[in-house]
Order: sequence, then C-alpha cells, then structure tokens
Amino acid sequence: MSISFILRMISSAVSGNSSSAKPESINGEVERARRRATKRINRAKVRAQDELGELDRVRITLMSGDMKKFTNLFSQLENVDFHDCENLTGLDHFNKERKNWKELENLSAKAMSVVTLTGAMDAVGFGAGVLDTFAIVPQIKGLDIAAAEKHDTAALREMGIRLQAFQQEVKRLCTRMQEIRREARQAEDALLDLSDYFEDGIEDIRRIQSTSGNDWKKYTPAQKILIGRTAQIARLIRALSEVRFLTDGADLRPEIREALEASEELLDELGA
Repeated sequence: MSISFILRMISSAVSGNSSSAKPESINGEVERARRRATKRINRAKVRAQDELGELDRVRITLMSGDMKKFTNLFSQLENVDFHDCENLTGLDHFNKERKNWKELENLSAKAMSVVTLTGAMDAVGFGAGVLDTFAIVPQIKGLDIAAAEKHDTAALREMGIRLQAFQQEVKRLCTRMQEIRREARQAEDALLDLSDYFEDGIEDIRRIQSTSGNDWKKYTPAQKILIGRTAQIARLIRALSEVRFLTDGADLRPEIREALEASEELLDELGA
C-alpha cells in the first residue's frame, strides 16, 4: 500500500466513511512505506554518487595532464596581452598580473598529487560517501496510532499531515539526487568536449613557439587568437574542475553553473 493510498484511507475515515477506511492497518503500512522510501533514496543517492565519481575522475585526469602541459607552455610566453583578443570572453582574468596561470599550475599540482595517492583512476573511489549527509531518510514523528485506530478524527488529520510531509520530503530528496546525477553528467560531457579542443590548442601553442618564439608582440593576429582560444578553454576547464562541485546544501555551485552555460555557448560556437 502506498502513502497516497493511506492518505485516501485517512481522508475517508475523517469524512466519516468508516466502511471504506481501515485505520487499524495504518501502522504496518507506514513501516513498509518507510522501508520503501529508504531503498528509493539510497538508490538515487548511489547513482548520483557514481556520476560524481566519474566526473571527479575526468576532472583530475584533465587537471593533472593537459592542464599541466598548458601551464608549462603558457608560463614561457612573454608580453601576453589578451586585449588583442577582444572577441574572446573571459580572458580579462589572464591580464591581471598573470595570476591565473599560477593558480592553474597550483591546481594541476594538487590534481597530480591526488593521482599519485589514489593510484589507478577508479571513479568508484571518488564518489563514495559524498552525498551521505544530503540523503538522510526523513522521519515520521508524532503519529498517534492508538488514537487513529479508534477513528479519532483529530489524530487521523494530524497523521495525514505528517504522512503527506514525509511523502513530499522523500520525493524532494530523490528529485535532488536525480538532478545532481544529471548535473554531474552534464559537467563531465562538457569537460570531455572541451578537452578535445584543449589538446589541439596545446599543439597550436607548441607549434607557434617553435616557429615564432615566445614573444607575444611578434605573433600574428591569427596566432594570438589560437593562444587566446586555448586560454579561454583552460579557464572553463579550471572553473568546472573546482574542488567543490556542490554547496553545503547540495546545490550546484553558482560558479559551476555559470561555467556550464559558458561552455555550452563556446562549444556551440566552435562546432564540430
């Protein structure tokens, strides 16, 4: 019997239709509903954690691999001024005392240390336990079963209110776990798509340095755009690879949401 059926049964009892309402069976059905809710929430939590684990595997792999290559190359450039790439968004950060590539170097080093500590990049090891504090099965407190069994109208009404609140909370938790799973998959897909362009951009920078040196002022407009585009992609990968994907309340961090939107726009612009 579902919570919804129990609520209809209680409603019938409150309205005086005792022939169709059997409140004496409520206690056992509530316990069964608790067990079902626990299984449902745990399934949703595990699936979301699995996806978060896969996302972390991709994030750390990128930050310890291609990002390290990029920061090594970018640190060799001289006189970089992304004002020459005004049509590319998000590069103003790289003009501020060149702090951002230093941050990228630090993040890349941290990611490399994680790889060293964990050994094989197994996604399961990253996601386990992440959502335990956000997916706690709600309690149903204050049910006066004895009074309900005697068809006490006030007790039945109160029971209906508490069961309805329980039902809504279970739905909210499961929905949020499903959303986290979807958000993690979305971020993972964005990172993988960006990484394809990132690899090509790193090769472009190597080629430019090989043929034209390290002085930004000597580069052609096309060369500057290629480097600027790679830095633009690096910025988005960095934003999507923040250590914390969720807030303390299990909401997607605003910075991650903004980076996802910017990544979608950039990938649409770049095309295949």
